[in-house]
Amino acid sequence: MIWHVVRFDLGGLEEPVRADLEQMLSGLADLDVVAFLRTGRDVQDPAITGLLVGLADEAALAAYRDHPGHQPVVQRIRELDVPRVAVDIRSDDDPGLLS
Repeated sequence: MIWHVVRFDLGGLEEPVRADLEQMLSGLADLDVVAFLRTGRDVQDPAITGLLVGLADEAALAAYRDHPGHQPVVQRIRELDVPRVAVDIRSDDDPGLLS
């Protein structure tokens, strides 16, 4: 299992723009390669939105990165010049047990 974890600093965005971007992030759950997805605002720093995506393996991560449903989200984040930090973590979790 690969956990794709991204920290977005969205504090500089107007609330409607931020909410639209967060909705786009949540919509990534519908991609066929995504086994698990959660997104939300940080409890201690509400300017931060976190994204946690569970993918079966490195091949699924590569497919996620290139997925046509993912590309508009990437483009919007770039257009907004959103500061972000990402990490991809391998674990022993069984993607079939996630919901």
